[in-house]
Amino acid sequence: MADNADDASEMAELHLAAELAKPKAILPPLTGHCFYCHTPTPERFCDADCRDDFERDKRRILMRKRG
Repeated sequence: MADNADDASEMAELHLAAELAKPKAILPPLTGHCFYCHTPTPERFCDADCRDDFERDKRRILMRKRG
């Protein structure tokens, strides 16, 4: 018979497996420019604001497609 610790451990493993099974986000390729504002940068985005704006716009497009 399982005790609370065993149940909690099993639930934690199930949650971890579910998180690992989620599809990975598709990131834009490194181009030498910010993917959102096109400013030269060695990263995908020049700062967190551009990254957040890109993600917000991407969610907005997905919501429009879903109706």
